[in-house]
Amino acid sequence: MTGSIRVAPQSGERAAMALVGGAATVAAVMMFGARSPLFAVAALVGGVGLVYAARRPTLALVIMVAIEVSNLSGVMEQHGSVPVFQGSMAVGLLAVGFGLRDPQLRGRLNAWTVICAGLLAVFLATQVVAAIGSSNVGESLSSLRRTSIDLLFLMLVLLLAQMTARPWAIAITMVVVLSALSVLTFVDYAVFGGATSFGGFSIVTTSTGELVTTPRYGGPLPDSNFWGRHLIMGLPLAAALLTKSLRASNKVAAAAVALSIVALLVGIYLTQSRGTFVSAGIAMAVWFLASERSVRRWGLASVPAVMALFFAPGVGDRLQDMVQQLSQGDANGHIDPSLLGRLAAQEQAAMMWEQRPYFGFGPGTFAGEVINFAGRVATAVREPNLEAHNIYLSLLAESGAFGLAGWCLMVLGFVMILVMRIIAQPRSPDRILVAALAAAIIGWSFSSAGLHLAYFRTFAVVLAAVAAVAPAWPVAPAIIRRFVRDVGIWFLAVGVGAGLFWTYLTMNSSMVYQATQHMTLAPAQPISGWYAYALDVRSRIELLPTMARVLHDPKSPVTIDADAVRGLLTFTAKGDSAIEARDELQRAVAVSGTRLSQVNGYDQYLLQTIGSMQITSARDHTTTTVVAAVAVGAAGGLVTGIALSALLSRRRNEGSEPTVPLRIDNRVTVE
Repeated sequence: MTGSIRVAPQSGERAAMALVGGAATVAAVMMFGARSPLFAVAALVGGVGLVYAARRPTLALVIMVAIEVSNLSGVMEQHGSVPVFQGSMAVGLLAVGFGLRDPQLRGRLNAWTVICAGLLAVFLATQVVAAIGSSNVGESLSSLRRTSIDLLFLMLVLLLAQMTARPWAIAITMVVVLSALSVLTFVDYAVFGGATSFGGFSIVTTSTGELVTTPRYGGPLPDSNFWGRHLIMGLPLAAALLTKSLRASNKVAAAAVALSIVALLVGIYLTQSRGTFVSAGIAMAVWFLASERSVRRWGLASVPAVMALFFAPGVGDRLQDMVQQLSQGDANGHIDPSLLGRLAAQEQAAMMWEQRPYFGFGPGTFAGEVINFAGRVATAVREPNLEAHNIYLSLLAESGAFGLAGWCLMVLGFVMILVMRIIAQPRSPDRILVAALAAAIIGWSFSSAGLHLAYFRTFAVVLAAVAAVAPAWPVAPAIIRRFVRDVGIWFLAVGVGAGLFWTYLTMNSSMVYQATQHMTLAPAQPISGWYAYALDVRSRIELLPTMARVLHDPKSPVTIDADAVRGLLTFTAKGDSAIEARDELQRAVAVSGTRLSQVNGYDQYLLQTIGSMQITSARDHTTTTVVAAVAVGAAGGLVTGIALSALLSRRRNEGSEPTVPLRIDNRVTVE
């Protein structure tokens, strides 16, 4: 990595600093008045710093990354209208403008710059097309404006990362900021008991969950799940920095990075987010697999330590509880409300996609369409979420299959660039960083299966770093052929794994018939003075789940699900034939009617059918069978991919292998 970091300002810069600093001070006095001298001083410092950073692209890059990862703009909004993000964008625009005037910096831009810009343009184009037929054009235009600004931010960081050729600076900045904020959350928890937020950088969120062992910390964000998604990206980057420090025999740096990894793990634990726990494990597994063989050995050695983490309070038990509730929960009333709300929102998004499968309802329209779909999905909640809590279903609902294809093309395009770099330079010392970027992207994407698209710019920082580690251009034809072969191998491995999963699941499941009948509790007496009171009692959240337990016959295989929101009791029976399922259900309904009369007599409530009985056929399998099928498919896919890759690698080693010069050098000069 060549280039220089200039410390002392030149004469022309001093004049620009004085001019911009003075203008910023005058603007602050006009906005806040002379009674707020602190804002005037901050404006002066900000104006001077703006000019200073704009002439130093590396410093501008670090500032933009630090501001975004720390959510400084969001935190400062709590204390007034402070244009932090606007200042960050101004620094980036000026730094890019000055950098383009430098032949050396401009010369580092290449075809990968255009390719990355093209990937962003494809996604933006799909959103524009989806907005044409939007159900709320105003909301869609506002969403497009936000998306355009976010993509512009990504492009500025990408240009600075390429011009400075310092991708490690991005990794260091992200790890330092994330670990420092994680330390703040730990101090807040251990010392202050969650009573202080350190100015908004250690927020105890209002979200709750079953079996949580600590307050749920969101760092500088109001939601611990999104904060966990940020920390997921920092973990493999920190692992890459630790490996780099150990290889350089830099004990001080290695110790500092090791402490940062501990801080990140503590921060992840304090989120108490089950999705974060799983996604962090997936991200680290990807990093170990994508790194060289020596790192993979360390990954295998760390498996016992990872397994031990599942015995930590609030980790393994919460994950097990989540699986049990989703697979064996006998009623909505017995499922964690946070899971229930997400399931309902995702079902609404899926129904929206079914109605407009190609271009959706328009970007940013999900919240406005909730009122039209919340009452029509299977899962009912009293207060529906205004976000889909699944980025992929959200894209399908708002921009259809066209929008989801644009998103997948953009993200997979960046991942493919990283894969090509690993194939082109498998022995490069920067492979650990390339693998970390790939792991961060995949971990973030997996976590987004339970979260919507928010705080995109932090993810954009990781995407922007991809261009700085891309393989040298032009890419040799031999490298392209090897890339196509290797990608084809892993696509084949995925196909083999999916086939094994489906085969195992099919062989260990049976065809059953399922009968379903909706019922409700109706007041037994004619309409009189207390009839409305009886309806009010039925609407109370505790009544129907309790009655479902009372009416259920422990000896009967029929289940009774209580929907307290809609006032329904759903009887479900399974059998080897449609007649058997029907008879079981009718028998259970008769027994429930008898038990109801025994509990409250004949003058309070009666069971009343809603609609007709529905009989469908489906394959029946247990949760254990599904887990085993996933394990068989994953193991089969990995074995297939690794075996075929090793076979081709041995064949390549027998012949000549093209050498590709390294792009990144780690020399920095200071003037």
